[in-house]
Amino acid sequence: MSINAPAVIERTNLSLAWADAFVAAAETRRRDLRPLIITVGGFTPPLPPENPSIRKAVDDHLAKLGMNSVDISGMMIFPYKPWVRRSMPNCTDFTKFCLSRLLPRLKKLDNRNQKGTYFERMMDYTGARRPGLRTVNQLEFIINLMRKPRRQRESALQIACFDPAKDHTGQPVRGFPCLQQVGISYDDNGKFAVNAYYPTQYIFDRAYGNYLGLCHLGHFLAKETGLKFARLTCFIGKPELGKVPKRDLKSLIDLAKAATTANSIVSALQKGDD
Repeated sequence: MSINAPAVIERTNLSLAWADAFVAAAETRRRDLRPLIITVGGFTPPLPPENPSIRKAVDDHLAKLGMNSVDISGMMIFPYKPWVRRSMPNCTDFTKFCLSRLLPRLKKLDNRNQKGTYFERMMDYTGARRPGLRTVNQLEFIINLMRKPRRQRESALQIACFDPAKDHTGQPVRGFPCLQQVGISYDDNGKFAVNAYYPTQYIFDRAYGNYLGLCHLGHFLAKETGLKFARLTCFIGKPELGKVPKRDLKSLIDLAKAATTANSIVSALQKGDD
């Protein structure tokens, strides 16, 4: 076991950020305690661009191995397509739809959702507060704070996903929630960042969908607050390739290496021209 300095990936393209993380996970020894920091910024709002060939290759491999698509994993964080199809309703109305109609459907379709979904925790988090239990729509609370003309304390702009009362169990593998917390930070120029913390993350199985879902959440917050979503940063304490043997992912690893290397060369050439 080795403990090394964090690896830092910085990109303007979501697909390339994932590809860098995927290659890093494929080349890292399983018991290496090297954290990973992924940041995607410098894009034109509301969302970072993607590479269609990388996205398709990831979805093809996920389908072949019987895993959720990028879209489905992203929807567990924020149901973006239903939000867009409904003409981007406000937080109150969309929460009602998600909790009363979408969530029961998802739990019925997939037994793994019985433990909950991230958007459920964000919209309907229940915790103790005197004199009893209190249910909080964390998204609505944060949106209301971000709308205020005076700058709010950023320590309040936190969205909890991990609930010790539900999630502190003795199960060797639980599967949910891997995302522990989401925080929002913002500057004085009308821009904000979404920051997420994962104690562990399967880079192949879920990471692309995780990053996409967090960017969709950023777009939603931007629409609700009038601010600009400018950056996603994820801190991953222990990145892992996933539940799939590396040999089954060789072609995807090769594609990711080629895409990231080619892009790095182009970037270097462009900087030289500047």
